[in-house]
Amino acid sequence: MAEMRVPPDLSEAEAALERGDYGQCLAMLHPLANAHPLPDPSGAQIRLLMITAWMGQGDEASAIATCKLLSRSQQPDIRAQAKQLLTILESPSLDRPERWSMRLPELNVSATGNGLAAGAAKRRRSRRPPPPPPPPTGPTRGPTLGFALIVTAVLLGLTVLLSGCVRIDGALAITGPDRVTLQWTVRSDSGRLLPWQRRLAPMLAATTPSIPLEQRGSGDQLIGGDPLPAKTVAHQLEELVQAAAAAAGVPAPDVELTLQERNWLVGVRQTMNLHFDLSNVPDVPGLRIGLHLPEAAKVARADPSAQAADDGSLLWILHPGEDHRIELNSWRWSALGLSSVAVPVLLGLSLMLQSVRRQLGFGFPELPS
Repeated sequence: MAEMRVPPDLSEAEAALERGDYGQCLAMLHPLANAHPLPDPSGAQIRLLMITAWMGQGDEASAIATCKLLSRSQQPDIRAQAKQLLTILESPSLDRPERWSMRLPELNVSATGNGLAAGAAKRRRSRRPPPPPPPPTGPTRGPTLGFALIVTAVLLGLTVLLSGCVRIDGALAITGPDRVTLQWTVRSDSGRLLPWQRRLAPMLAATTPSIPLEQRGSGDQLIGGDPLPAKTVAHQLEELVQAAAAAAGVPAPDVELTLQERNWLVGVRQTMNLHFDLSNVPDVPGLRIGLHLPEAAKVARADPSAQAADDGSLLWILHPGEDHRIELNSWRWSALGLSSVAVPVLLGLSLMLQSVRRQLGFGFPELPS
């Protein structure tokens, strides 16, 4: 009776193959291959593992020779696997340009001490198709002198047009009972209208045509200036601020103007409150906003405080990014009220003088009997 051979244990060799330790895998498979010649089914399985290890080490000659030997095996599955591996091994290699990959330095360190890194450096090149070539953009060139001059000229032109100091001066006046005048002068120090000033005029004409806007030379604009009721002025102020913010591309601030009056017959006591919330307005370099206050008005409270201008009036400076509030008090005499008080006073004085005259013996003249 033929002796029954026990299949060898290939678990350790397969584990070494899975972790890439091809040298140790071959060291364990060589004794088993000598003990199990090729007609043995276990010998064919051992040689398939050896082919895989040789491919990992880059030893294509040994792998091809063993594949050709296994391609004549009597086992159909072993024969089919050997032919597939042989087709892969004998296929032509695809050369890759060196600039498509990065070369790493060789490390002469291995776990088995027999130069595994040297063998790993000889691994089989990838058989995947090369990536598509980059688009034909051509070599990168530096900007020419003409292009640099054009860009510099454009940037200088934009700097002149978009930069420069802008002064916005307002003049507030209380011209009568429930009559307020508010006029704004927008002046560009560059000597020409800025882009946002050009956009402001058509926007005001479309939204609030009742606000007069006069274009002047040297980059000046004159807005408003007519004596109107306080509520009308407050509404125009809100519309003007909305249009100016939209033209400049900044958030619109909150503004409020109220006028309270109390009639004392001989005069009217007027209290005006102004609120400019510029907290959400960015700090634009060169932007100056000021409001000249009425000369006859008395500042009850102001945050920030008003200061004396060059012409002797009070100037209230508005700073972007801050909240501003001011309260003004003024007294306006009433000619009609003074007349209505003067008539009774003069009549009383006349009656008093007549009484004194009669007491002194100077009565009314008497006719003879």
